[in-house]
Amino acid sequence: MKLLLIAGMGESVALARELSVIEGHEVICVTEGRAVARAEPPAKIYDGTFESDADFAGYVAFERFDMVVDAAHPFEARLGTIARGLALPYLRVTRQEWTPKQNEDWINVASMKEAVVAVPKAARIFLATGRGSVHAFQDRADAYVMCRQLEQHDRAFPLENGEYIFGEGPFSVTAEMQTLQSLKVDCLILRNSGSVQGRSKVDAAGNLGIKVIMIQKTDMGLPHSQTATFKDVAKRVADYADH
Repeated sequence: MKLLLIAGMGESVALARELSVIEGHEVICVTEGRAVARAEPPAKIYDGTFESDADFAGYVAFERFDMVVDAAHPFEARLGTIARGLALPYLRVTRQEWTPKQNEDWINVASMKEAVVAVPKAARIFLATGRGSVHAFQDRADAYVMCRQLEQHDRAFPLENGEYIFGEGPFSVTAEMQTLQSLKVDCLILRNSGSVQGRSKVDAAGNLGIKVIMIQKTDMGLPHSQTATFKDVAKRVADYADH
């Protein structure tokens, strides 16, 4: 069976290894996560990008995949949506979302737009939602926006009131506390990805009494037959191959 793995979550590396050793399976990864490609799992990694939806659909059709396993970032649905439209057997890998601990002050919102509205006046914000989300604050000149980047670059910060913060993870809770304290952060904004490594930011904010604005993911409305946890996905793939 020829399997396409849309890899994005950190667990994708281990999943690629697990699927690759199933006898009779050929696994090709389309990676949406920098760390996944760098880890070089024992599966072929497609070396390229898809400029349009049609490019990806054409690639899937050309390779004649038997099944798609979608382990993209929980907030990334583009390639999976295209794959489902091609009527291929499809499985979305899920993980449990974070929930607030007793010492954590959360505001749950449904979008970045709502997150911007929830930011207190003149707050110093640590933004952990990627460079593309900085522009959402273009009408909030009162706020100081600090956006973390995992790789060093020399791009100009797009807002007058803010800066890029550089650092490569994984980050411990202690390290995150030191970062948040040194930057005098009032508010942390991030997406509820459920990542074990990403949780350290939330724990650090809770320990320091910093407000957390948590963007919740939208329900994709998938039937149970099209979802699986990382623990169960290999068995589900093997069961499909044997059907």
